[in-house]
Amino acid sequence: MLSPHEMSSVLIAGPKSIQENIIKELHDLKVLHIVDYSKSEHADIGTPLESASKLSETLVRVRSFMSAFGIKKESTEFELKKGMLEINSNVKKIGEELNSDLEEIKNIEASLSKNDSVRKELGLLKGFDINLEDFTDYASLACFTGFIKGKGSPAMIRTQISKLTENFMFLDSAADNNTFIVLFIDAKNRDGANLILQKNGFSQVTFANIGGLKGNALSNLKKTESEMESLRKQKEKLQSKISKLGHEYKYFLTASETFLSGQLEKAEAPLKFASTSTSFLIKGWIPSADLHNSIGRLNKAARGKLFIEFEPAKKHSKAPVKLNHSKAVRPFEFFMDLYSMPGYSEIDPTFFVFLTFPIFFGIMLGDIGYGIASLILFFVLKKIMPKSKRFFNVLILASAVSVVFGFIFGEFFGFEFVHPLISRENEMFKLIYIVLGIGVIHVNIGLIVGFINTYRNHGFMEAIYEKAGWIVLEIGAAMLALSLMKTISISWWIGAVFLAASVLMLFKGEGIRGITELPSIFINILSYARLAAIGLSSVILAVIINESATKFMHKGSFFILIGILILVIGHIINLVLGLLGSFLHSLRLHYVEFFSKFFHGGAKKYQPFGLNDD
Repeated sequence: MLSPHEMSSVLIAGPKSIQENIIKELHDLKVLHIVDYSKSEHADIGTPLESASKLSETLVRVRSFMSAFGIKKESTEFELKKGMLEINSNVKKIGEELNSDLEEIKNIEASLSKNDSVRKELGLLKGFDINLEDFTDYASLACFTGFIKGKGSPAMIRTQISKLTENFMFLDSAADNNTFIVLFIDAKNRDGANLILQKNGFSQVTFANIGGLKGNALSNLKKTESEMESLRKQKEKLQSKISKLGHEYKYFLTASETFLSGQLEKAEAPLKFASTSTSFLIKGWIPSADLHNSIGRLNKAARGKLFIEFEPAKKHSKAPVKLNHSKAVRPFEFFMDLYSMPGYSEIDPTFFVFLTFPIFFGIMLGDIGYGIASLILFFVLKKIMPKSKRFFNVLILASAVSVVFGFIFGEFFGFEFVHPLISRENEMFKLIYIVLGIGVIHVNIGLIVGFINTYRNHGFMEAIYEKAGWIVLEIGAAMLALSLMKTISISWWIGAVFLAASVLMLFKGEGIRGITELPSIFINILSYARLAAIGLSSVILAVIINESATKFMHKGSFFILIGILILVIGHIINLVLGLLGSFLHSLRLHYVEFFSKFFHGGAKKYQPFGLNDD
């Protein structure tokens, strides 16, 4: 539980004639973590199997179909009876039908876009009973169409134009919160009319899409809108057809994607191998418990033509890490995935996180009502998002612990529900002493784990200097403080000697860095005061919400409803803040205060060949 599964390094070599059989067997075994080979003067990188190109092309098509149909990858019991033959046949059929429908939809959308432009232009002219073919310049007649913005008004423009000539037609209508005008005037007054219009904020509108239309704008507008409605119905019909096609082939495509991914993984596996013209070589790691069974199956598949060499992982080897936990602890591997995998020879901290994260979360949230509400919330979210099951299992356990601390603190949505063992509101200093005590224990567990890690990797004396020095420092500081306060009857010199000894030990173990970081151990411990502070802020906010709501309820009638709204909305906000604060600060206490005492991480996670398609 505190150490990962034991691993063994494996070297597998054989002739090219059996390479495909060995790849298939390894893929079925799902135990070999392959180490990618880097090209050298002794051997080249392998080339994919002949089927790789076709598999890749087919997989891309299947995934494009899934995207077009809106199908998400999920597990299915659909069985491909004829393998690639069935896939190729159905992919061709789906492609022909889907591409035809998509092309037709594309043409419809282009027509809709064009008609929409026509509709907008006709909308500007629908108030004028003038044939569309008249909206153009002639040799003796000029036409202006556009918007008047700013201070200009139709009446003012009409007056100014009339002073220029009597031979004109001026029409206007309201459009898009502006005034749209049409002006016909004799050609010789074109420039004068243009000058008047520009002075009145005229903005020219050109009609690029209705040039070929005849008749008035209103009749053409009705015809265009009718055509657009017909096009929309055609599009909806095609989309419904595509949706039906996707529903028909949903499980086939999901199963095909899984099958093709696995086949392509096998076909591209030689890219990770060393290769010569006649042979191949695979380097990797296998859990020691699976080693002998794997070797037996590989030798059987190779019919004695395979060379296999193996040895247990050494202390400082870069073996991939396969965490080793019980079902209860496994959800807390989420925190290691989020942070970093422990080194192969390091103590795995997941079990400690399993023990302390729910406690820290529970102390901070610490309310029966909030705990039950969050329990229900996370159960529901777990059902809605099954892929995040492990994460929600962590939060469900943490919420259950919050209910326990709710009884200890006697709180139910901020109300004193039962007689508390510790009142967060009235015994704050007592709680601070307790959480600082928890901090001392937690930090020193980290130092003890760090001592064991250092002892394993660098020897006993190095562990004494690097890790035990911090414990001696704490003992010395405590003895010095207690003796000066007359709490214990020993000379303060004893504490001072411990402090001096710890400084020398840390300088020997960590150099000048250890000296500069002397205050950090006490800062880390003080950081655990946040367990009390975050909880107290939540309590105070809950009390304010309750008191505010109660004041309104005592007024009666309509104010009762306001009081209920304050309670519901206020406690929802406080719960959200409580959950975020409890989660993030619990995380910080582990990643910063705890892990910094022993954890280096940086290992690769064990990822066996063939597991991705499960």
